[in-house]
Amino acid sequence: MSPEVALVVTWLLLGLMVGNGLWVARDARRRGKPLGEVIAWGLFSIAFFGIGLTLYLMWGRHLPSENNDRER
Repeated sequence: MSPEVALVVTWLLLGLMVGNGLWVARDARRRGKPLGEVIAWGLFSIAFFGIGLTLYLMWGRHLPSENNDRER
């Protein structure tokens, strides 16, 4: 693989990782999660690219948020 192709692939993967983390953080924030949890999910999904997104979709979206507990 030429260095130019490797550079493009690297930047694409980094962009996908950051985009994935931003999407997860935005979705968590929209669902009313506390700021600390939003940051944690975003960083986790950036660091563990496929695993972080999968765990968030399977588990994190279904956890009750603090805001929902206060309304009841």
